Amino acid sequence: MNRESATGGEDRHPVRRIAAVNDFEIFCRELRERPRLALDTEFVAEDSYQPNLCLIQVAFDDELVVIDPFPLGSVRRFWEAIVEGNVEVVVHAGRVDLQFCYHAIGRFPDRVFDVQIAAGLTGLEYPAGLANILQKYLGISVTKHETRTDWRRRPLSDRQIEYALNDVRYLLPLRDRLEGELVRLNRLEWLKEEVQRQQQMAIQAEGEERWRRLTGYGGVSRRELAILRELWHWREQEAARRNVPPRRVLRDDLLVELARRASGDPKRILAIRGMSHHAVRHLVPMISACIRQAIALPPEKWPQLPNRPGVQQSPVVGQFLYSALASLCLKKQIAVGLVGGTNDLRDWLAYYLSGSTDDSPPILAQGWRRELIGDTLQMLVTGRAALRIADPTADNPLELVFLPQPEVQSREMADRPSDAQLTEGSDDVTASSHGESCGTVA
Repeated sequence: MNRESATGGEDRHPVRRIAAVNDFEIFCRELRERPRLALDTEFVAEDSYQPNLCLIQVAFDDELVVIDPFPLGSVRRFWEAIVEGNVEVVVHAGRVDLQFCYHAIGRFPDRVFDVQIAAGLTGLEYPAGLANILQKYLGISVTKHETRTDWRRRPLSDRQIEYALNDVRYLLPLRDRLEGELVRLNRLEWLKEEVQRQQQMAIQAEGEERWRRLTGYGGVSRRELAILRELWHWREQEAARRNVPPRRVLRDDLLVELARRASGDPKRILAIRGMSHHAVRHLVPMISACIRQAIALPPEKWPQLPNRPGVQQSPVVGQFLYSALASLCLKKQIAVGLVGGTNDLRDWLAYYLSGSTDDSPPILAQGWRRELIGDTLQMLVTGRAALRIADPTADNPLELVFLPQPEVQSREMADRPSDAQLTEGSDDVTASSHGESCGTVA
């Protein structure tokens, strides 16, 4: 176990390097007693079936730690110590970092503070890089000089270790600053909800029909979909066996084309452009068998076609609603990229227009997003509110305004003063009428 002084910046915490099993075991026992830590990992994903964990960086309030997983064989004890010790984990965009934990022990830490989500909830763009968040909230500039490092190579230089530690060095004070902002905005519970939602999505992604994430298969039949599913599972197994990314076995577009051709004849398979290449030609017998197996399935075992929205939507409506949402987010000091995008708005509109109450509501009608948006979207869709340009030079040039409803207009006409009454104080009446018919939507 090696301890040294940190270099660079104002941080002077000692650095502990762990690369021996005994040191690692001692560290994991200590870790269970810690209230919180900052976490980051370095990994390489482009050459293997699963991301290859190459380095673990940890920051405590009084110490920095870098763990080399290669000589340790397994770092499962590290993740167990975090979860069983109920240690708060502070991360920046920690999806992949925490998936290492989930894959190792089957669960995520209970207490996670993601500074990227927190920054989005306080008004910074989402997703924001760590350097931008540090600069805005702590006034700290971090040098990025090892972005192309191959973290699998050993030994790592002091410069590389310093670079890796910079990803956790300031996370704990940053977390405290962001927590203060969230408390001020009354959004601390929003952060907890969003972290849990993203973790749940990651768990669901592990178990759902992942083959449906493929693109470009619109218009296929259920029979062809069965072939595509069979090919996808075969490719996953082959990629895992060879420990390479699935697309390195066979490209997505070739999977889709093979499904569309729906033929297990090797000659017809080789006739597809790209299939005669030497890198995939030897796979043709396996692909042929896979297709034949799918073709032999009875219709009741074919997958269902994707559900299509039942309500036609104009793209103009989606663009309009997005402009309104972006304006609302600027006013409420929250990143629109975190709240939702045009696809989320289409889902919301389809759900709203269908009048369905059976399915689970779309993301914009759930949790903190529903609390933020309120009935703004419904008011716009039903013509009870409008969007106008209030100040073309402002950071937020748009304004949401109430519109007078027909029944209100009828009452106003009935109460309208006569021409003689308008002779005196006409300016005051006009201003009053304008104020009632055009108020900013909260």
